[in-house]
Amino acid sequence: MQKNIIDANSVLSKLDKMDVNSYFLNFMSNKSFEVGIIRLSPNQTDTQGTHSVDELYFVIEGEGYINIQEKDHPIKKGSCIFVRSNSKHHFHGNKEQLVVLYVFNVSNR
Repeated sequence: MQKNIIDANSVLSKLDKMDVNSYFLNFMSNKSFEVGIIRLSPNQTDTQGTHSVDELYFVIEGEGYINIQEKDHPIKKGSCIFVRSNSKHHFHGNKEQLVVLYVFNVSNR
């Protein structure tokens, strides 16, 4: 497999081997962006804080909510979510496994 083509299932397998409290894994980065996967079990707490860069999320599997600046938004497979830098946010309310791809714009760091 080439370094610029990543299989999401292999990333999830690596996540399985990490600490039981680990729910995200960065798998690609360069001077412009950082990419990873979040996987939350039902009702698992998303502890992420604000980030100093813009973020893009894409829901691969599951449904639930994302809370952005104290407002809940329903999400489901196929949802694409933009979160502006320094915005308080977290995923919650998933009754099934929630798998989300994320991309951070790190070019402005």
